Amino acid sequence: MSWLRPRTLTGRLRLASCLLLPLMLGLTALVLDRAFDRSLRVAMEERLKLQTYVLLGAAEAGGGQLWMPPQLQEPRFGQPGSGLYGIVADGNDQVLWRSPSALGEPLSLPRADRRQQFGQSTQGLFFYSYRVTWETEDGRETPLRFVSIEQPATYLAERRGFRTLLWSGLGLLALLLLIAQGVLLRWGLRPLSGLAADIKAIESGEAEQLSGDYPREVAPVTENLNLLLAGEHRQRERYRNTLADLAHSLKTPLAVIRNIDPGRVEDLSALKEQVDRMDQIISHQLGRASTAANHQLLQAVSVRAAAERIGTALGKVYRDSHRNLRIIGDELHFRGDERDLMEVLGNLLDNAFKYGRGEVQVTLTETPTQQQILIEDNGLGIDDSLHQTILERGTRADSLPRGQGIGLAVVKDIVTSYNGELSIGSSAELGGAAFTLRFPRRAAVTN
Repeated sequence: MSWLRPRTLTGRLRLASCLLLPLMLGLTALVLDRAFDRSLRVAMEERLKLQTYVLLGAAEAGGGQLWMPPQLQEPRFGQPGSGLYGIVADGNDQVLWRSPSALGEPLSLPRADRRQQFGQSTQGLFFYSYRVTWETEDGRETPLRFVSIEQPATYLAERRGFRTLLWSGLGLLALLLLIAQGVLLRWGLRPLSGLAADIKAIESGEAEQLSGDYPREVAPVTENLNLLLAGEHRQRERYRNTLADLAHSLKTPLAVIRNIDPGRVEDLSALKEQVDRMDQIISHQLGRASTAANHQLLQAVSVRAAAERIGTALGKVYRDSHRNLRIIGDELHFRGDERDLMEVLGNLLDNAFKYGRGEVQVTLTETPTQQQILIEDNGLGIDDSLHQTILERGTRADSLPRGQGIGLAVVKDIVTSYNGELSIGSSAELGGAAFTLRFPRRAAVTN
């Protein structure tokens, strides 16, 4: 039964059409056939009613006898084998007169319970019965029944011709619909075929991104795929650059270590210093390399909740010097990797707790175009001459000032990857350092 579970969209749509099209056309044929059959019966009833009125108009009764003229207005009553018959009976359904056309025909009088009745007899013949009460010249009332009977040959021929036309027309329509559907499927699914071809070109190395002109329904998928591809490409580039930077940054500490004399006590502190620098360099480069490659596909993260979690943890670490952490402003949701947000806030809040004097404030604001996170402390602040130096893009990790450089470099790299900005200033309210983070409302990853 694998044919019931096609593995392609085209196969599924074709299977659905093959199952639904006969059903819909069959229901349509049934409705049309019933309607046409009803119209044929209505026409037959009207025709037989008219013929019955012809019999009624031609009849004369008198002296206890019924008289019918030898020639009626409808000539088929006088033609044997014409298929139209007339019968007149009394109140007890005893036949008083048969039309000449009924000679030699094994006709039986149809049963009728109503005064006027149309139907089909047990012989399959259509009939129309009309009961009247005839008043004779001497004032007596005589019940009579006039019946017109017709063979169903004409009705059956017309119905058969209609059904032949109906099914041949619907069959042709079904064929045309299948052809049209095949063309429409081919045209409608062409973007998916193009998408598959573009993906194959990427796999073979002929292209780096999906560049086709896709319809609106497929565009979100292709955009996200391009984001994933671009993120993966950036991640590879980041790893390559990180390895190159790491190798370059470790040259100086390694050169110093080579020249250290293990026998000299004063060189041991220099050795520890170089080991610490190497540890910082490695941490910084690993932080750059692990920055999330694609942020737009991730869920929004509450900035307030993240800051509260970090503040609670740092309050325990710096319990001797920490007095108060205030988080004020709007409820922001960072659209990106939660680990990136925790890394950024963790570094900045750690600096605020470490170099402040017990007061830290986080202010969250949002405008129609961007989100802003301001982190302030009441410490000594950062000298103005170092504001740009410690955030300069491309600065070597081993040349950054000790104490607050490696962490800020990691923060700078993460923020930049979200098309954000990091700036350093002085806090007007608390008097210490002020770090301002700005992110677009819908952060986009950069190279």
